[in-house]
This record gives sequence, C-alpha cells and structure tokens, in this order.
Amino acid sequence: MEQEEFIRQQKELNRLTLLISKGGTIKDCSHPIKGECRLPIKNAHSLQRQGSLKLLEKTVKGNSFIYCHTERQINKKYNFLDLKPIGRKDASTFYGFCDFHDTELFKEIENDPEATDIDNNLHCFLHTYRSFSHSYHRKYEEYKLFTSSEPEVLNYLNKFYGRDVDKVTQGVKLALQDLEIPKKRLDEILINKNYEDLEYYCYEYPYRCPVSCAGVSTPGHFKNGNPFNLSNSESISYSDIFTTVLPFAERTVIILAAFPDDLLAMKYLEELDNISNELEFQKYLSFHIINNLENVYISPKFYDRKTFKWRQSYCQLINIISDKYTPYIRYNKAFPINYFAFTEKIES
Repeated sequence: MEQEEFIRQQKELNRLTLLISKGGTIKDCSHPIKGECRLPIKNAHSLQRQGSLKLLEKTVKGNSFIYCHTERQINKKYNFLDLKPIGRKDASTFYGFCDFHDTELFKEIENDPEATDIDNNLHCFLHTYRSFSHSYHRKYEEYKLFTSSEPEVLNYLNKFYGRDVDKVTQGVKLALQDLEIPKKRLDEILINKNYEDLEYYCYEYPYRCPVSCAGVSTPGHFKNGNPFNLSNSESISYSDIFTTVLPFAERTVIILAAFPDDLLAMKYLEELDNISNELEFQKYLSFHIINNLENVYISPKFYDRKTFKWRQSYCQLINIISDKYTPYIRYNKAFPINYFAFTEKIES
C-alpha cells in the first residue's frame, strides 16, 4: 500500500475510532464473580499509570507524554504517519473492571508498583490476567463495532473494508470465540487460586528498557518460520501467548505465559527461552512485541533520539503489521529493533 493511501485510510480509521468511543465502548467487569461487583465500572489501566507508564514519560515545556503504536498523527515535516504524543492518564485504559475488583484484585501489584516479583506466581498471574482482560475487552468492543446498526458506523466500515467487511466481521467473531476458551480457564485459576496452573517464562534486566506492553497474542510463525497460528478453520482454536513487559525504576520485567497443555504455545516459548545468544534473544523478543501486540507503549526518550529515517521505517513496519491484508511477517536476524539492549536503556 502506498504511503499516501495509507495516510488517507488512517485518517478514516481515526474517525472510526471516535465512533467507537460513542457506540462501541463496553462497560463490563471482567471478574467472574459478578455478585461482588461495585459500580462504577472504572476506566482501568492495563499497565500501571504510576509505575511503568510514568517511567516511560518524557517532559517537554511542562508537558509529559509517551507514545503508543495505535495513536498516530501526520508528521508534516517528513510526510509520514508518525507516533502521536499522548498523556499516560489516557494510556492503556479500558472499561473492564468495576471499582471494587480493580482495587482489590490487583492490590498486590498496584499499591506498590515496584513490588512485582517474577518468582511469585500470584504476581505473574495478576499481570497476565490483566493483560488478557485488556485484549479480551478490546475484541468485544471491536465485535460490537462491526455488528453495529448505526448508519455512520456502517458507512465507514463499508468505505474502509469494502466488499470484505463481512469477511473481516467473521474474523473478529472467530477471534472472540477463541478468546472465550482462555477466558474461562483464567477465571477458574483466579477463583481457585491455582496460580501455578499457568507456565511462566520470566526475565529481568537490571536497567529500565523503553517499552511497556500488555496483551494476549496469537503469533503466525515459530522463530524458524514454520506456521504456528495460521489456520482459517473454525474447528481449530488458536494457541495463546500472554505477554507483559514492565519497566521499573532500575529494572525491567518480562512475563510471558501459556497454558502447560497448549503444546504449540509451550513450544513457542521454549524456543525463545532456548536462544543462547543474548543479542538474538533481545531482538526476537522485540520482534514478538511489535509483531503481535497492539497495546504497546514506547518512551519518547528512546524514539525521539532516533533519526527521522529510522522513525519512518519503524512506523512503516507498524503500518504493515496493522494492515489486515498483509500476511504475517517472519523474523530474520537482521531485524533492526531491540528494545532491550543496554544501549537503549532510559534514565529518569
């Protein structure tokens, strides 16, 4: 797709995003024990506002901001669709938990943002559960949007997707159905407090990396390029990789998780864990994040110090990945992005 055409379509999509906030927003607590819920439904953060998001900020002339892959604006100087500065107050939010559950469920990791311990299964589970809940909630909102009867919404969907709108809607429906399976299992773990029923692959760097993310993904390929989640069959459920990356004051935590009986997901994580070359590990983990997750936040202290050509290429990669008509891309060792290199660390 030509850059000019993508910019035009992105403007249309930005308008559609405004419609979502009006007609596609869903306010519902994700916690399975509804009897405990106490209104209101909060605009909850999937990533810690006073923790990771705050630590990614850059302040210019008294204004603090971060970047998100899904928030874009035209860079008039260099004519490309650039990352858009946003405030952390509005970053990573979703109406997915009531006031009671947002406070009580996550207090172990939220009251002290630095408390997260990768050797603590409860901590790992809570981050995983919140990451999944964000992705699950967003998919529900997407399905609500695609099944809307509002004329303005239908007009934009037909303009953006044309004759493929029914096919895309069916794809969203199937994705939501797939997510119902891990949703049920994660709820059971939560209720029964069997936090060890997930397999966690956790890593920690002794410095602050410039990225934070939270979500569930279904990668298209294994590291060697073999197909992973590429079936179009309704009878085959996708395998899930739960991913959370949290920069703290003087360290960065990565929590990857999967169900132990999900053989494909376990193989994917074991391959990552068995990469012996640290540089290749960092690059592949960076590839996993940018290629598979939408809820990704980048520090301007990292992004703004790059050349405009690097930033252009970075945004073009996001464009390619986010285009529903683009096939899954595959990893190669020349991948140019490494969020976890010591040289990319950010300071206060």
